[in-house]
Amino acid sequence: MTRFRLSSMTFAHPEVAAEHRVALHLADDHLSNALRRVRTEGVDAFVLSTCLRTEVATSGCEAALGRVLRLLYPDVELPREGVLRQDWNAVHHLYRVAAGLDSPIIGEPEVLGQFRTALEAARGAGSVGGLFEKTLQSAIATGRSSRRRLQHVGSGSVALAAAEMAGSADHVAVFGAGAMARAAVGALRRSSQRPKVTVYARRPEAVSIPTDEVLPISSAPRALAEAPVVISATGAKRELFGPEILADALQRRTGPLLLIDLAMPPDFVPSTTNGHLRYLNVDDVAVHARRNGEVDTVEQEVEGAAADAWVRLSNHHQVGPVIAAILEEADRAVQEEVARFTGRLNGGANDAAVVNQLAKTIAHRVLHRPLSYLGSSEGGGEAASILAEVFGLERDR
Repeated sequence: MTRFRLSSMTFAHPEVAAEHRVALHLADDHLSNALRRVRTEGVDAFVLSTCLRTEVATSGCEAALGRVLRLLYPDVELPREGVLRQDWNAVHHLYRVAAGLDSPIIGEPEVLGQFRTALEAARGAGSVGGLFEKTLQSAIATGRSSRRRLQHVGSGSVALAAAEMAGSADHVAVFGAGAMARAAVGALRRSSQRPKVTVYARRPEAVSIPTDEVLPISSAPRALAEAPVVISATGAKRELFGPEILADALQRRTGPLLLIDLAMPPDFVPSTTNGHLRYLNVDDVAVHARRNGEVDTVEQEVEGAAADAWVRLSNHHQVGPVIAAILEEADRAVQEEVARFTGRLNGGANDAAVVNQLAKTIAHRVLHRPLSYLGSSEGGGEAASILAEVFGLERDR
């Protein structure tokens, strides 16, 4: 049995510019179709694609990862700034990503949900399984634990940073009603300034965000002309409004506009500022990241969990044959002992006792050598710890 390999490629802020990340962004049907292409070729793939990063991982060597990338992006020239990681480094990185430790804003809460959604998409496409899937599940579990440790520090996120950058504005318009927009609205309503918040959405009647006002997205150009701050976070596949609409709104302004564009791809591509516009994209917001005092402790915990996972993965090629041999011994014991006890069954009331004795005999026969080792070998103590973990036993009772 060959040893487990894992390879990953990261295209993330700030090394990879936003315009290059846009070309790599995969979501919804585009992601599902890309993963199915990979699966059709008989290889594994996990893709996490957010506004600030795209992570691609596969259970294999660098050559396997290259094949996955070609299948995912057949018509895209990959940025040279991508970071390749393999084996332990790849496992550790995925754990840090799930925990929010690799985010521009340390402890970012949204990324754990995005990681979980990415795994669900890979499962749906059949592009993950076995040890690869278990590794990703373990990263999520560690990320969940890390989030609990960081809760009391604050819920840092790009949306929160955007809300903080709104400053003392008395009115903020939010374009969109998805997860990022909801997070921004929540942060604005929790802020000490408590500005009026107007949400602009394609389906206003379906918006359930606690806010001051909900209007159709078609009336959003009015906010561009009047609101002091606009946070745009829609799921549009292209520019939300053409540059001429933004230019016209800027001409009608009497004061400055802070336009914070959190969408990926961007909702706006300004061609002019007209002296009024301050435009910030998601990368600009991300540079406001702040570390906190709990990070070092969480970093150590995440590294320890990733190290444990890698040890299990690395030893699998040794442990696998042992497990197979134990199961083979168990099957042989069952067949031989059942044949020996069958003659004692006569359809009477004593059959239950005979079957019970048969089960005990098989169990004792299979476990005889492991139990003897525990009781007589110098390595019995270490083996006892391993078996206690395997069987879920409390060692101290």
